[in-house]
Amino acid sequence: MPGINPTGKPNTNDYNLGRGKVYFADILSDGSPGAYRDLGNSPEFNITVESETLEHQSSMQGLRVTDNEVVISQKVGLSITLDEINFQNLAMFVSGDYSTGPTNPAVAGITSYSWITTAKHGGVTLGAWYDVVDPNGVRAYDIKGADLILTEPVGPTVLVENTDYTVDEHMGRVFFLTTASNIVDADDCDLELTANVTAAATDEVRALTKSEFSGALKFVSENPADADHQTEYQFHQVQLQAEGDFGLISDEFTQMQMTGTAETNTDADPDSPTLTIRTHENARAT
Repeated sequence: MPGINPTGKPNTNDYNLGRGKVYFADILSDGSPGAYRDLGNSPEFNITVESETLEHQSSMQGLRVTDNEVVISQKVGLSITLDEINFQNLAMFVSGDYSTGPTNPAVAGITSYSWITTAKHGGVTLGAWYDVVDPNGVRAYDIKGADLILTEPVGPTVLVENTDYTVDEHMGRVFFLTTASNIVDADDCDLELTANVTAAATDEVRALTKSEFSGALKFVSENPADADHQTEYQFHQVQLQAEGDFGLISDEFTQMQMTGTAETNTDADPDSPTLTIRTHENARAT
């Protein structure tokens, strides 16, 4: 039987095989959780209850013995592993924010300007990559090589794609070939980009913009050892931080690990301000 076992006898339905879903919500001004977001597949989710005790020993006889031990602090820690690397989760990992990026300059196009200059860059370096940016330094992505016009301004000489340079259209970058015919090391280079209204918008994560990442965390377990019976673990306020490596190059699926501490939030639940665990007999996954 789920929840409290009133029989006093063993029940194989009480065996648990850990599965479930993790949700996260911002905490509103009144202490209650806002809208919950599903954090996606979580291969591991663990909680640890830590207690600190103060021990007193009697010195009234030859052998000192402990005559009292007092619990002076308790803490609920948690660790989460996530393997859905969307920008919302990534922002949590790097203590940052996510949003749509600045307007892609490729949409409106870039008017001809001095892109690589002797004064700023020392001129062009053949055999090197350069980002396509507008005069304000805003990156252009999802460009078309045919829309890009590069000019050596002294001639002036228009450069030729695949003769003088190649283009990474997806990431908006240019590579100057060491075999270029119309430009040499230390030359200036002007850039112009024809407008493309179908160029994609960008998403971005800005790392380390928050000193802490806190909110309400909910875990809904589904126990296959008991016909997918569900139990809700409600952490009313947690503070999360990154833990371990984030494998940008790996032969395994990339995962992110976070650890945290369950904090008290009496506004959310004055009777159980740290962690509340609930279920009922009809709580079954559908």
